[in-house]
Amino acid sequence: MSSKKKTKSTVQKPGGWTNYGAVPPATEDSIVEESINASAEHQEEKGSNWTAFVHIVCIIAGSGTLGIAYAIKQGGWVSIVSLIVAAIGAVYSNNKLIETLYYDSKTRKNSITQIAQDAFGNLGFITVGFFSSCITLGCPVLYLILSGDNLQILFQNLDVDLGMRNWVYICGGVMAIPFVLLKTMKEAAWLSVFGALTTFVVVIVVSFMSVADYSDHPNSGHDIINFRNIPLAMGTFSFSYGGNVVFPNVEAGMKNPSAWPRINFLAILFITLMYLLIGIPSYLTYGYATTSPIYLNLPSGWTVTASIFLITAHVLLALPIYLTSLALELEEYAGVNVSNLGKSREFIARILLRTSLMILTVWLAISVPYFADVMALMGAFGNGLLIIVVPILFWIKLYGWNRLNGPLEKTWVVFIMILATIGAVIGTWDASNSLWRRIIKG
Repeated sequence: MSSKKKTKSTVQKPGGWTNYGAVPPATEDSIVEESINASAEHQEEKGSNWTAFVHIVCIIAGSGTLGIAYAIKQGGWVSIVSLIVAAIGAVYSNNKLIETLYYDSKTRKNSITQIAQDAFGNLGFITVGFFSSCITLGCPVLYLILSGDNLQILFQNLDVDLGMRNWVYICGGVMAIPFVLLKTMKEAAWLSVFGALTTFVVVIVVSFMSVADYSDHPNSGHDIINFRNIPLAMGTFSFSYGGNVVFPNVEAGMKNPSAWPRINFLAILFITLMYLLIGIPSYLTYGYATTSPIYLNLPSGWTVTASIFLITAHVLLALPIYLTSLALELEEYAGVNVSNLGKSREFIARILLRTSLMILTVWLAISVPYFADVMALMGAFGNGLLIIVVPILFWIKLYGWNRLNGPLEKTWVVFIMILATIGAVIGTWDASNSLWRRIIKG
């Protein structure tokens, strides 16, 4: 009996990584026994540490990879320090976010919106839920728009002109198949594997071509530091680690949740190395002429075509991951599960809900004017705060400021939250200006 009590007491330590997976997931009536049974039933649906790793890499390292070199150009070589700081901040805030899922040591919360409600009531639920939904639904819409534009460009070179709208329909129809049929994050793991692989290949191609092109740009010019644009670079680097609204579902899909901190660290490290691998040689070669996306600097030919194709493949493969996360949350709220409905009715309800989500995504991509610019604005503010500020605020509100580990961690928290807020404000300002210019031009 005494050993059991000691085990329970370790669950209550907010700083202990043993919290992860130590308590069952929350249910609507918060009955712990039912949660344990549900958890046991679905244990076979859990994925490995490798599955979680590729999910994180696929979610974070997407089309933003092609803007890293331009961000370094904006801030100069010293701005690489900002990239490292952003990576450290992402590791820290991701861990804090997942830890808040277990804060009451009784049930595991299922989403960032549940944590928001517990921390700040209905205001927190509505605010965070709004921006979280904008990201989990808005990113797939933007991915469809980007894919439609890219495929139109690629196939126009082959004298095939279907139009951007038709390419969006095609992409939406193709990606609806895995989204609708793959129930859990584990089943969608192969999408993340190929998505992460396409980004890695793009990084290798662009890096290799940048080095090969170095001799043709002997006087490209570089800045050690550009104080005026350091905040812009910092904002770009911060957004390059976005996607944490999906991480509660990623961690929930792990057979061994206690491994989350290690997997989170390794994934962010791998992503950061890719960013450095594509950013440093590209800026070194093209200097002041560096553009975003970086493949515009490459010599015309197969490298540009391959880069566009691979990035298009990546965003299409990442699209179902975001929508699956949103669908899992909606299904949780709607009670769409085998326990409530039985296998047949659960399957039908899930198919209808997910098909409706995909139809909405396609409709937004082709019908809403200035959607990309509006989402850029919402993402700059919402994602800018959700990446760093919101998880840390949740942790402090639920566990208490004094539970932070001494003056050093408290100083770090203040420092990183100030930087993240500055990045969010600057990103919001730039996105607002871009939207205004688009509206003025009609």
